[in-house]
Amino acid sequence: MTVAIALRSEAETLSATLYGDLPARRAAILVHGQMWDASGWADVAPRFVARGIPALALDLRGKGRSTGTTNDFVPGQPWSPVADLAAAKAHLRAGGVQEIALVGASLGGHAVMASSFERDNECLVSISSPVVPVADELSRRLHGRKLFVCAKGDPAFAKVLATFEVTPEPKVLVTFGGDRHSRSMFDQPYAEEMWDLILDFVTRGS
Repeated sequence: MTVAIALRSEAETLSATLYGDLPARRAAILVHGQMWDASGWADVAPRFVARGIPALALDLRGKGRSTGTTNDFVPGQPWSPVADLAAAKAHLRAGGVQEIALVGASLGGHAVMASSFERDNECLVSISSPVVPVADELSRRLHGRKLFVCAKGDPAFAKVLATFEVTPEPKVLVTFGGDRHSRSMFDQPYAEEMWDLILDFVTRGS
């Protein structure tokens, strides 16, 4: 069952779709990239539910039906995706969730990494992210089990590798051929293998 819900994040109203049912001990939050929205997870989210993991696909500010505008990241200043993810995590915890997996692609990967600084996630999955260099002191703050997924020909790969090298254990890097980025990886010949790896990683703590 899918349920459309509205969350409050500061002065904004966020839209999200919950796949699966609460309460549950573990759930995942799915965060889209810059050029798409939560609907892009529609074919993927049921895979989490099939593994017993409810999945909350979140529209960041200004995307889908969410109000406002996602602001640019500026070091040392509040970044709206962190507040939006905090609202999503609070919704899941109110539904009885004890362990949260953060899954993001491209911009969403940056969002879940920054959200992990709050140290209330069990794991994170970053797909095709980071796409811009991340300071080592920020990469060292990433919390939980970490899985990075990227195509070797993706222009983001060098940044992904640089972050992976300095982020603390436990961590895993999985690479695929080609140059597809973010959501465009979802329909590649390796997509089944990729999602099996991601789902195995996310469900490991269940």
